[in-house]
Amino acid sequence: MGSTLAKFSTRKQSTLRGLVDSLRSYRWTVLVVVAFALFIDYMMYGLVVPLTPYSPAKIVGEQQMGILYGAYAVGVLLATPLFGHLGDKYGCRTPMIIGVVMISLATLLFALGDSFYLLVVARAFQGASAAASWTAGLALVAEKYHDKRVQMMGLAMVGSTAGSILGPMIGTWFFEMGGYALPFQVAGCFIALDICMRVLLLPNHPAKNESSADLRSLLLDKTVVSAAFAVALAASAWGLLEPLLPLHVTSKLHGAPHDIGPMFTVSTIAYGMMAPVVNLIAERFSIKKAICFGMVLMAISLPLLAVFPSILWTGVILCVVSMAYAFVLNPTSAELGNAVDRKGMNCYSAVYAVYNIAYSLGMIGSDFFAATFAEHLQFIQSLQIMSVILLLGLPVMLRGVSGEPERI
Repeated sequence: MGSTLAKFSTRKQSTLRGLVDSLRSYRWTVLVVVAFALFIDYMMYGLVVPLTPYSPAKIVGEQQMGILYGAYAVGVLLATPLFGHLGDKYGCRTPMIIGVVMISLATLLFALGDSFYLLVVARAFQGASAAASWTAGLALVAEKYHDKRVQMMGLAMVGSTAGSILGPMIGTWFFEMGGYALPFQVAGCFIALDICMRVLLLPNHPAKNESSADLRSLLLDKTVVSAAFAVALAASAWGLLEPLLPLHVTSKLHGAPHDIGPMFTVSTIAYGMMAPVVNLIAERFSIKKAICFGMVLMAISLPLLAVFPSILWTGVILCVVSMAYAFVLNPTSAELGNAVDRKGMNCYSAVYAVYNIAYSLGMIGSDFFAATFAEHLQFIQSLQIMSVILLLGLPVMLRGVSGEPERI
């Protein structure tokens, strides 16, 4: 009897192992795992924000809130170079697993933390986890998909789009149903699935090591610098809207708080739907032209947000801005991978560490502008300044990014 059970158990384990190996062999598996990792990142970010005032730590005052947001940014900036190094030395699976462990710890601290300092640690872990997902995750997609890379990057980022939509909803719904801890318990179920996917389905092979001289030449390549510059500009432009547009809607358009959420939700959906369109433009023309089109469209549409006296039309323009955002981010993320290919190298994690740092610096720059200068300017003036900065960045893009069409 014991022998029979042992054989059955062995056969069952062999079957499960075969299933996992089969799933891991499919090309699309990496895309699904990375998209889900980005979903978890944005879901947790969106879930935490509305719940923070109800934390057992009893957060009070704008200063403490500012420190919490700053801890997230510090976590991203400090962890990104580390994960870029680990990804290129040991393979991207290692930082992806470390990242999901960090978001698990952050979620536990958010749920149980009864002091401000524990929440600061939780936010730092959350930022570090995001650094892992966006650095190693995008590197995995770039490594797996040499063709149609713009589209694949866009599809991976649809995960973040879904997370940014569902995160605040999950936080609000389950808080109303069961109190502060319940949303984090629900999130824990999603994270458990994420752990299984990263551990079981990601490829387990180290990347090729590159010499420090070759790596330095790559990171100083004009294409990498220009693409990172475009990412920082796009992040600054969108980051400027997050604090300023809600104030404009409530004070000038006489909207209510419940008008703001649907505006950003619909614009996020519009961003996600642009992935195949952006890929088509990049294939038909070139990555450079797609990025420049996005920057010009964003520069034109940003000031229009302050022109229309209607909430409906402001929401429509926000969707246009979001579409332009996709035209900048999706091709630049693909172009960073293309830069690695043109050098004949394999250090994708390093260039996506550059992407992550550029994005973080762009967001920090817009936050600094909003906190320091925006209160002395009209809303339309702040947007016009951002538009001018975007247009001034066009020559950098025209000289730096490759003019080659995206490979089919």
